[in-house]
Amino acid sequence: MDFVEVRSRVSFRQMYLDWIPQATAEAVANLDLAITVHTVPEIDILLSKTVLFRGKKFRPTLCFLVGQFLKVPLSQLHSYARASEFVHAATLAHDDVIDESRIRRNRPTLNARSSNARAVLAGDLLLARVMSELSSLGEIELIRDLSRTVEELVHGEWLQLEARNVFGITRTHLETVARKKTASLMSWCCSTPARLAKVSEGIRQACFQFGELLGLAFQMIDDIIDYDASGGKPFAQDLREGLINFVTLEMLEENPSLSEPIQKLLGNDTDLQSWPWRTIELVAATDRVRARSQAKLEAADQILSQVSIALEKPDLEALQALRSILVYLKERIR
Repeated sequence: MDFVEVRSRVSFRQMYLDWIPQATAEAVANLDLAITVHTVPEIDILLSKTVLFRGKKFRPTLCFLVGQFLKVPLSQLHSYARASEFVHAATLAHDDVIDESRIRRNRPTLNARSSNARAVLAGDLLLARVMSELSSLGEIELIRDLSRTVEELVHGEWLQLEARNVFGITRTHLETVARKKTASLMSWCCSTPARLAKVSEGIRQACFQFGELLGLAFQMIDDIIDYDASGGKPFAQDLREGLINFVTLEMLEENPSLSEPIQKLLGNDTDLQSWPWRTIELVAATDRVRARSQAKLEAADQILSQVSIALEKPDLEALQALRSILVYLKERIR
């Protein structure tokens, strides 16, 4: 077996204007991600050309959409949406150092343009700027929530580091890493508007859970795309980097005979002409991960329905847009 194509449909950017409400579209388009550091101007340039360069702004979009859904004035969400993108960018800068990555979004990474030390410092500066800007708003609970989220991100990365080149990884471990490293910031983006809307704790928790389910599904979909020959990065990149992902785990659980050859490949960044699994085994594994991700997306959709019923007057246009994200993620891996 060489490769299998897991076809991706349209990108988030391509479908963006087709379904997003005008108010949210304008808020995202006008989101100011410029960062000025008078003492070290080089940092501004490095950030704007790397981790802050033409991002999808998926997390700010989530923040604004949930805010519109809950009838929060979008002007109140600007700083929080900006914070979500800065935190995400900081994790990318740090991850590229940890992973020794040289390319991201088909461009040199921050550490490739400068050095590992400068990339770490630039990421640290982004986090410091987030806390400084949010502290001026006086919403202590939201700052506390974000601080806990950053701690979750660090813990998730730590757990993933510990799992590098470790063969006996469990599904529980993978879900824990995904919940902390991918889903935690999405949960913050969804629960923050709920705090500002001063809805009940039940609705706030539901918004948090919506973001968590979205993040878990998002990671599973990324793992499927990792085994897509046209996915934009080296085929089976996680395996090359010494990581067992959701798809690899599914193959191992269903085909114990693959244990020895996959263990030999773990952390071996060698270009191979063939791989130890058969096409049917990889397709079956991706199908099972796809089913698991879709179950989480369906659970997220149920949460949206429950919150919509609980609210007195939800914004139905934003509700439909949030559902469109779920549909997009399902279509992304068909």
